[in-house]
Amino acid sequence: MSSKDTPLLLLVESDILVRHPLAQYLRECGFMVIEAANADEARQLLLESGRKIDVVLADAGHDQGSGFSLAAWIRSHFPNIDVSLAGTMTRAVERAGELCEDGPAGRRPYDHQLLLNQIKRLLAARERPRPGRNGPTRSGLRAVR
Repeated sequence: MSSKDTPLLLLVESDILVRHPLAQYLRECGFMVIEAANADEARQLLLESGRKIDVVLADAGHDQGSGFSLAAWIRSHFPNIDVSLAGTMTRAVERAGELCEDGPAGRRPYDHQLLLNQIKRLLAARERPRPGRNGPTRSGLRAVR
């Protein structure tokens, strides 16, 4: 598989002790990963990336819900990018219901295998037609289980 065919993930996580090992694990699983420390950095990377980002992984509850505002921004500016949110706060779970088609269930610390399975499901869903959608399919916002 060429680097053009390798799915590109954007990992948004402020805690470097979480972000770096998770990014390394995902790279070992065959994905290309770029990292952002916060939602503002993620927005800049999305706008400036020379390559199509397939999935954004973000913490739903950090920085007063910035994961949710980032997810909403991505939905309006990049509708074909899938977003997977994870979090630990009760409020984050309530707000996720408004954004996530499959409902919230994410929690940190990340279970690497569950996260990998979620990414694979998001990418596989792009191959299936979705009723009521024109153009390329996208699976919408989903929570990491």
